[in-house]
Amino acid sequence: MSINLRADVIITGTLIWYLKICPREVWYMARHVTPFEGHPKLEKGRAIHKIYSDQFPISLDGMRIDAFRKEEGIVVEIKSSSKYLNSAMAQTNYYLYRLKEVGLNCEGEIYVPSQGKRYRITLDEEEVRRDLDDVKRIANLGSPPPRVRIVYCNKCAYKDLCWG
Repeated sequence: MSINLRADVIITGTLIWYLKICPREVWYMARHVTPFEGHPKLEKGRAIHKIYSDQFPISLDGMRIDAFRKEEGIVVEIKSSSKYLNSAMAQTNYYLYRLKEVGLNCEGEIYVPSQGKRYRITLDEEEVRRDLDDVKRIANLGSPPPRVRIVYCNKCAYKDLCWG
């Protein structure tokens, strides 16, 4: 299945992540409308990745894995909180799918250092295909999906764009 939306946009792990939170974010990101880079949530995530990520992560178009335990074949996605666990699982599942496409059969893990928690993920190809189709559908809309206030809106880096 193609990960390309248009010539200038490919489906990334970030788009899969946002799919599970808010379709408007998917639409914005697919059009290169990026959130404020200095947003505190984004800064916190970068700081955690700097501490816990591998120096040379595995990457393919549209994805960069935080850490890889090669002895066990485990792809590790590092998160600052388990609050967005569903999104993190979908993102990691996407990475497993992409790696399988290039011949690497791996398992996944979400690691939340602040909580000392690890969550194991196994590839669900059907879910990834559904997620890819959903991202493509949203990204190809002529305008963003309607605003829907959800619990994440108040701390969202796109808050001012949607509700300002």
